[in-house]
Amino acid sequence: MFNNTRCFGKLFVRLATCPLAIVPFACGTSLPAPELTEHPRDSFVNVPYPPPAALSETVPERPASQYALWVDGDWTFRGHSYAWQRGGWLRPLPGARYALSRIFYLQDGRLMFAPSAWYGLGGQKLSQPEMLRPAATPANAFTSEFQTGR
Repeated sequence: MFNNTRCFGKLFVRLATCPLAIVPFACGTSLPAPELTEHPRDSFVNVPYPPPAALSETVPERPASQYALWVDGDWTFRGHSYAWQRGGWLRPLPGARYALSRIFYLQDGRLMFAPSAWYGLGGQKLSQPEMLRPAATPANAFTSEFQTGR
């Protein structure tokens, strides 16, 4: 006796696993990004809630500078709420490394947050690099960055 359910199930498994073999090759990025590092423990602050989902940004044309690196926009905590920091093409200082924003919970339930930041080779915090060309809000998109007035 032929079992259609079993046959369909095997076919579904084969089809479902096939795209997974293609995904790693199709999802790469060609934007030059900074070298990454981790935040020191003292850069984390206690926050009442996690940041919202990232906002959409469009990537403008790359500047002519060979040192231009792309950094996505990210949230930063400003005392009682989060504010969006627009990404863009930057020119970091030589040897500068970038730490992505991070959150984690302590055992007592407190939420700790470290905003994205730049660090030198010795671990010292650096100022924001020169912005060569900022990202833009996509056409016909409203973001909380403009709706909240922050």
